[in-house]
Parts: sequence; structure tokens; C-alpha cells
Amino acid sequence: MQNLILVLLTLFSLSCSNTDNGNTTQPTDGPETDSQTDVLPEVEDTGFDFTATNTEGWELLWEDDFDDNLSDWNIWNGGAFNNELQFYQEDNLTVDDGYLFVRQKRETETGVTTPFDATVKSFNFTSGRVETKQLFSPALEGGVLRIAARIKLPAGAGLWPAFWSYGDPWPTQGEIDIIEFRGNKVNEYVANYFYGVEASMPLTDSSQTTFTLDTGVDLTNEFHVYELEWSENTLVISLDGTPINTFSTAEFQYVDDMFDKSQKIVLNLAVGGNFFNGQNLDVNDIPDSTYMIVDWVKVFKQ
Repeated sequence: MQNLILVLLTLFSLSCSNTDNGNTTQPTDGPETDSQTDVLPEVEDTGFDFTATNTEGWELLWEDDFDDNLSDWNIWNGGAFNNELQFYQEDNLTVDDGYLFVRQKRETETGVTTPFDATVKSFNFTSGRVETKQLFSPALEGGVLRIAARIKLPAGAGLWPAFWSYGDPWPTQGEIDIIEFRGNKVNEYVANYFYGVEASMPLTDSSQTTFTLDTGVDLTNEFHVYELEWSENTLVISLDGTPINTFSTAEFQYVDDMFDKSQKIVLNLAVGGNFFNGQNLDVNDIPDSTYMIVDWVKVFKQ
């Protein structure tokens, strides 16, 4: 009888240890919630298929299908520029099932102001940014480069996903913005370029070079292919295989100055910043968590 009482007391004690002020804790083998773990969103792979476009006459120079890891990329660690609100870190980058997931998240993080400024500050959001280790130049690759990425964009106030290229020191190697997107304007995106001969001193005038395309469709619903064809005298921006804007030397200065320069390719998801100036952005309206999903990046030469 004493043994039976001891067994019952032990079972009762174990049962009580799983409660706290009357609230039962989640069992360790139960379903995980987003508050317990970061669960990647399910990907519905719909949208434009790059294989439907004509690549005859183009040679694949470089690609990443995100089937393995980010070994071909440098990972940005720290804040950025343009009064952006996010801290970039590796934890917000995930390669899974053939996709790169770049996560924006509302959370407090402390770190360096930028990788070039060690001043420590506090950030209210985190996100991710990667840059190719390899540099690309049309002058070194036969005269024409074609840079493309298949991306599913996130929707939400203050979100600033981008696919672009640049070289250091900025803007002496140039910068080409293939797509900059505002998550609160889901039908449109911006293309632009910068160039200068001194560090931090662009000669280009964004009021003259910024191009905004209203596509008439919600770009966040499915994947689209954003593309640049870069030659000596033109920068041709395309959406889903169709050219939508050309920056040419006939109309724009400094396009040809970038021809022999070398640039790295960048994917990032910024939060807030100068891109939203004049839009009365309320940080409380920024989503707590979103993802920019990248299927692949490809570079061709002609």
C-alpha cells in the first residue's frame, strides 16, 4: 500500500510540474506556432517562367538556383544607408527547397550602424541582404550582359525589396537599380541608375533618371522575372521578358561611363528609409514579418 501511495504521489507531482498558475504548457511534441519557431511560408510557384523566353544567342555566364547554400554571396551584417530602419543579419536568410527566403521581421537588435561605421545603435527591424562575390562587367564579357532574377515580392507598408547592382567605391563603378519596390504600391516599381567619379558624389540626377512603371497587376501575387540588358550605350529594363524602359546615351548622361566598370549583384529587403519620403509612413503599419522569395539569379553574355 505504501508503494502504491508513493507511485500516485510521484505521478501527481509530475502532472503539477507541467502547469504554471493554472496554464498548461505546450507539449514539446505538439504543433509549433510562429511564436515558437520561424516557419517558412509555403511557396505557390506560379507566375512567369523564364524558360518561355528566347535565350538563343545568349551564353549562361553565372547562376544561382539556391539549391544548396549562399557560398557565392557575401552576407551583409549591420545597418545600411538612406535612413533605413533594418539591421541586416545572416539569421534572416534561408535557402530551402530551391528558394532564397529573405525575411523582414519586427524585433529589436543592436549592432553596427553600417559595416563601414562601427558605431553601435539599436534597430527595431531585422532583414537580409546578399551581394555576389563575383563582379560583372559587359566590357569584359563581349559587350553585353543580361542580368535576371525570378522574385516573389512582399506586400506591406514600409517594405523596400530590391534587385540591383553596384561597385565600390560608390558610385564610381556605377549603380543600376533593376527593381526597387514599395510594398504599399503593389502595382508599380522603380528603375534607376547612378554614376559619379568621386566616392559618395553622384553626378546623375535622380529626378531625371528615375523611371516608374505601373504594371496594372499586383506584383506580390506570384513570381515575376526582373531583368537588365546592359551594353555600352543602353540599359534596358524588362519585366517578364518584355522591355519596359531603356536608358540610352541618346537621352541620358553617364550610361556609357559605366560600360567598363565592374559591379556585384545585390538582393535585399530594406525597411523604411528615404524611398518613402513624403508618404507619411507610420512604423506601426509596417508588417511584423514578411518574406521576399527568390527562385534564381542568372547572368548571360552575348
